[in-house]
Amino acid sequence: MDILTPRPSDLNRRFHQLHRDDPKKATEDFYQRSQKSNYIKTNRIAKNEAYTVASVYGPIQITINLSKPEKDPKDIANQKPSNDYPKCLLCKEYVGYYGNTHQPPRSNHRVIALTLNEEPFYFQYSPYVYYNEHAIVLHEQHIPMDVKEHTFKRLLDFIDLFPHYFMGSNAGLPIVGGSILHHEHYQGGRAHFPIEDARVLAEYISDEVIYQRLYWPLSTVRLISKNKAALIEAAEHLRKTWENTDHPTLEIVAETTHKHNAITPIARKSGAAYILDIALRNNRTNATYPEGIFHPHRDKHHIKKENIGLIEVMGLAILPGRLKADFTAIANGLKTNTEPTEELRRYHSWIAHLKTIRHKNTEQMIREEAGKVFIQGLEDCGVFKQTKAGQDAFDTFIKTLIAKRG
Repeated sequence: MDILTPRPSDLNRRFHQLHRDDPKKATEDFYQRSQKSNYIKTNRIAKNEAYTVASVYGPIQITINLSKPEKDPKDIANQKPSNDYPKCLLCKEYVGYYGNTHQPPRSNHRVIALTLNEEPFYFQYSPYVYYNEHAIVLHEQHIPMDVKEHTFKRLLDFIDLFPHYFMGSNAGLPIVGGSILHHEHYQGGRAHFPIEDARVLAEYISDEVIYQRLYWPLSTVRLISKNKAALIEAAEHLRKTWENTDHPTLEIVAETTHKHNAITPIARKSGAAYILDIALRNNRTNATYPEGIFHPHRDKHHIKKENIGLIEVMGLAILPGRLKADFTAIANGLKTNTEPTEELRRYHSWIAHLKTIRHKNTEQMIREEAGKVFIQGLEDCGVFKQTKAGQDAFDTFIKTLIAKRG
């Protein structure tokens, strides 16, 4: 496939020629080529299951991912920088790489060179796409994730180049960040997510920027402006303010021995307007919630225990592949009224709950209930809870933010 796949220089030349005429044609062509070369694992992805679940926040998208193994958040947090070559799966050195005994081969891998915020980046597609044209933008250097003012500049530069795409960043901290924290990268693509349709609870306007408080399980502020510079300034002011915000009665503590507050920003365009959805995150732990106070709590781990990253923040669940076989076993047990086996011990209390539900279609009911558990897990991640006290504090945060910026 390395021989059959175009050389990087030829592919880059073709991409940028197409982009000058129509950015959509450029990305469509590159996406199709990534599929045909089998870099995007189409056959594996086809095995994934997808459905939607109704919620008070609107329809939430659910996928059961059979393409990749389930990861433990503790393993992600304990990852150490590698001295291998390439250093990680995101490094540009993987282009055309034949692999070795402990590094997977990606000889059919190609990337497109981009300049964002006057810095060198590369554009590629995920081999295990979770949604249409699931793209990854990675820094040329193997440097850690670091969400600061340059992040907003990079994201908005990207959507200027590709206005039909969104682009977002995971937080740069363990628990609330992505699965690869040692290489600066962003994720985007051509898809519509539930968060885009979130109801607006309150709206304020200040210095050419609209601030909206969203009705969403994670505490999210939407910033809108046609003035790119004003939006970047407002977003950076929000980031700095949040990273130093304490609200002990709501368990929000900005710093102990480490910094805890972070953000997950998501950028897209609507006509001439730039839109930034900024989800507020906190990765603090305590004795009651050792995996994270604002992480899915243990009573949700039978469905989802992995990090809630950028994609889940937007309302698309990436649930582990084990659920497919386990749901079948649970359904069979409910239909025959037999006790769950030891292999299903993690689901025992949940199965007891399922037995109390009247249903016509057992399989559909199980999947819908799993979706509800995922949504409850998202609510666990919200720093300002969906209570009067939580939302009053959230509103006060936004008003204070605007006042200090003014």
